[in-house]
Amino acid sequence: MKILLMLAALGLTTVAAAAPADAQVNRRQYSQERRIDQGIRSGRITPREAARLQRNQGRINGAEQRMRASGGRLTYRERQRLDNRQDRASGRIYRQKNNRRRYR
Repeated sequence: MKILLMLAALGLTTVAAAAPADAQVNRRQYSQERRIDQGIRSGRITPREAARLQRNQGRINGAEQRMRASGGRLTYRERQRLDNRQDRASGRIYRQKNNRRRYR
């Protein structure tokens, strides 16, 4: 009985630990999309640049959906891959917002 309770507690702890990591992926995607929108509003990102950045975010979202299709949760390795892609996308957003091209 004690072993069963310990295993159940361990399982709940593992699920609880995985949920914030998945939520972090979604928060990061939302943050990137907000940065693009802010750049559009301020005129620091041209419509062409914005379209390219948004397409890239769409590809990242699609990759996440394909990864989740295998079980609903992201593995550590999958989260790592998504994080690396978001890192590169973040750099692109930064460069587009600071490349001295203006719209307006």
